[in-house]
Amino acid sequence: MIVATESTNLPSDMASADQLLPPPANEPYLPPPKAIWSNDSVAGVDTWRAMSEHMTFAADATGPSIDLEMQKYRDHPHIVTAAAERASIYLPYVTRRLMESDFPPELALLPFLESAYDPHAISTNGAAGLWQIQPRTGDVLGLKRNQWYDGRQDVVRSTDAVIGYFGHLHQLFDGDWLLALAAFNSGEGTVSRAIQRNIQQGKDTDFWALDLPEHTRSYVPRFLALARMFQNPEENQLGLSLLDHSRPLESVTAPKQISLALAAELAEVDYDTLKRLNTGLKRDITPPQGPYEILMPLNAAQRFETALVNASPATMSTAPMHSQPTPIDAAHIKVPAVKARTEGYRVQAGDTLWAIARRFNVSPKALMRWNDIDDPRVLHPGQNLTVSDR
Repeated sequence: MIVATESTNLPSDMASADQLLPPPANEPYLPPPKAIWSNDSVAGVDTWRAMSEHMTFAADATGPSIDLEMQKYRDHPHIVTAAAERASIYLPYVTRRLMESDFPPELALLPFLESAYDPHAISTNGAAGLWQIQPRTGDVLGLKRNQWYDGRQDVVRSTDAVIGYFGHLHQLFDGDWLLALAAFNSGEGTVSRAIQRNIQQGKDTDFWALDLPEHTRSYVPRFLALARMFQNPEENQLGLSLLDHSRPLESVTAPKQISLALAAELAEVDYDTLKRLNTGLKRDITPPQGPYEILMPLNAAQRFETALVNASPATMSTAPMHSQPTPIDAAHIKVPAVKARTEGYRVQAGDTLWAIARRFNVSPKALMRWNDIDDPRVLHPGQNLTVSDR
């Protein structure tokens, strides 16, 4: 475990109270949907408690600048509480992914500083999403961007990308999470050069000893102070709702373009819930190329897959509620050739019964009947299907 200690030299320009957390995006705030996260801690493990009990490097952080930031948070606890409420729909997922990856769960607090936990946030210099990823960094991390979709604003994919990036930074800086945090804020090159300068001068190379940009020297203690606030919420007068992070989400494949409105109808889930979970979509419709994975609560995902199997062509051809930017010329769409009904098919990862049925130009119900399938969700990679009437 890395114990954070600090010299008494404070940065000259510490943040004022209104700079503690970035403001939310300029759009109306809607309370988190109750369909996703339970407010009953008995239903699962409370995210705040799990985070507090499993904190690593931030738990022992001490120093004058951390204490100063702590006092600012304590003087304005409503700012932190309001930000925590905004985060409630996404933070349980982010925390769970970090813990599944054996990463410090307190890293889930970083989006408080980056975006006020708003996946729609875009900075003046082009950084976007919960984690405020720059376009070039997003490209390096493999996050796609086009007129339909921005992976930096996709909570699932951006979080996975950031976890991978932190794994790289943690290894690069020999397991020092404070240096990894500093590099996340100012770039690994900036931190590496600062370390080399100190080595040449015979100085220490821990975070507190490095000559780093002012914003980075403030960023790290501000994060550590925030972590300590959440470590002892009652003592710090934070009114936090219980968040159950055991409720799973599931990505389901939509084999063709579909509006979120229709997907919500098929999944029997609130449209706003679906929209909040799929913030990577720039329009309220999936890309035309397909297939596309839509994130839903598990029970809604199961209903969606069943509905796809039973949906009539008329239902699936319903025009989306939101216009597309350019018309799609059907003459240029490549339609897979109809396969002979005596052929078999080996299920691939990501396949759905509905998509396979479309591929072979048969009905999902017929495919289920031919293969004695009772539940369309039981498909698994490697399973052999018969596309021939017995």
